[in-house]
Amino acid sequence: MPNQPLPAEMLAKGRSHHVTVQPGQTLLEAGLAAEVPMAFSCTMGGCGTCRSKLLDGRVKHKQPNCLTDEEAAEGYVLPCVSRPLEAVVLAVGG
Repeated sequence: MPNQPLPAEMLAKGRSHHVTVQPGQTLLEAGLAAEVPMAFSCTMGGCGTCRSKLLDGRVKHKQPNCLTDEEAAEGYVLPCVSRPLEAVVLAVGG
């Protein structure tokens, strides 16, 4: 995992939000701290409410989680259990 802050661009409700993700922070935590409108519920990868599309970059996400293999192959991630490995662009649900 990176030991430095990483940039994330989060596309939500027609707006682009530039967020800094601190080491150890999830994409959901960083987005909410920056007041990005993000849907979420369980915050543990079990419900899928925060499901979002990763448009660019790579993340590491906690397993197991509720994403199907098909969803993961299509580029969906769960921000509540995902941490960036590099700069990312994410189309957030909600």
